[in-house]
Amino acid sequence: RRRARDGLRGRPPRAGTSAVSAAPGSGSYLDEIFAAIRGGASQLTAMKTWLSSAERAASSPWRFQFLAAARAAHRQAGALLDATEEQLRQLGPADQVPAPLDQLPRNIAAMRADLLAEERHLHRLETEATSREHARDEASRRGRSS
Repeated sequence: RRRARDGLRGRPPRAGTSAVSAAPGSGSYLDEIFAAIRGGASQLTAMKTWLSSAERAASSPWRFQFLAAARAAHRQAGALLDATEEQLRQLGPADQVPAPLDQLPRNIAAMRADLLAEERHLHRLETEATSREHARDEASRRGRSS
């Protein structure tokens, strides 16, 4: 249970552990799967919020902190989705799992696609921020050498 709660607090599962720990098929096992999905969705939302803040910060030094927070939320969301996918595999093939659980792999795939799109957005913003910082440093060096 502690590991599932950690996922909800935004911490990724520890290496070698999963976000859920109860026996497959038990009520708490399923509750923990849904909790991990909610945690992943929450981290994805947090990532989007941090990216939005980074865009608004434009040339502010805060932009790098916002991007770092977005990167951390991205890692946490990915870890929770990885753990959830593993637990879903333990339930059996999607075509043999009862409804509504049979929809979860498709939902997780959609979340994974959204996470990938946001990762590309993050990479673009990191590249822009780094380029601006290098340009600013170069201009500063030229100003001192004149």
